[in-house]
Amino acid sequence: MKDTLLTKKQKAVIEKALGKQNYKKIIAELDKVSTKHSGTAKMKDKRYVIAEIVRNITEANHKNPEREFYKAGLSVLKLKSDNAKEVGIHILWRGFKYNKAAVTKWLYKITNDSNWEVREYAAGALSGTLTANPEFYSTLKKWVKDGSENIRRGVVLAAASLRDKNDPVKLKKAFDLFEPLMYDSSRYVKVNLGPFILGSYYGNNMPEVVLAFLYRMIKVKDPHVRWNVAMAFNNSFGYNFPNEAVKFLRMLSNDKDPVVERAVKSTLNHLRKRNKNLAL
Repeated sequence: MKDTLLTKKQKAVIEKALGKQNYKKIIAELDKVSTKHSGTAKMKDKRYVIAEIVRNITEANHKNPEREFYKAGLSVLKLKSDNAKEVGIHILWRGFKYNKAAVTKWLYKITNDSNWEVREYAAGALSGTLTANPEFYSTLKKWVKDGSENIRRGVVLAAASLRDKNDPVKLKKAFDLFEPLMYDSSRYVKVNLGPFILGSYYGNNMPEVVLAFLYRMIKVKDPHVRWNVAMAFNNSFGYNFPNEAVKFLRMLSNDKDPVVERAVKSTLNHLRKRNKNLAL
């Protein structure tokens, strides 16, 4: 399938609607090209619409652009469409400074949406909000303990914006979020923390930092913490640092908790795709 389904004619309709701030018409065009897989339009088409709305507001040189982003985002979010949720939240977060409480409430709502793909877009909005508004970190710290696994998982992905090996303050903030989430029993949180954000995203970029963190965390006897340690190598990070991966797996190999055993076995099988003779 093509990575874009919007036609030139539809884009022309969208451009015309932008001039009139007719967001209902814009979302209607996206709804026409929604796929059966996710129930929403292709990523490239949604990104096109988001970029065009942002450009339109930015080039208008408003005295208070945050207010305009807030108004536009709110208008889109009030439409009954998953496309509207994904586009709207990426417009609304840019108005965070205009109404922090309202934007935070919407970020929470979309991050906790029932549609998995809407939650993906919410994660990007969380990262954008944090990048532009460092004070949003205090909200994420609270969300670490939220009762919804969707919200806690959103915090994991939001921390992607803190990855900067040249900024120790940002790194400390990131790992201060990761540490309590290492204990989280939710599989939805775990698969995004250990193998994805911690391993692939942070590990390949700053291996020394991640390895030091894993070495400290492996001393904890909690099975979910140790699951995350093992699974942090179940990706390209494990391929790139096989000796370190084996060292950690050996330390975990005597753990008889089934949660940990499964993680060790899964990661070992992953590493053996590159080295069939690999043994602990």
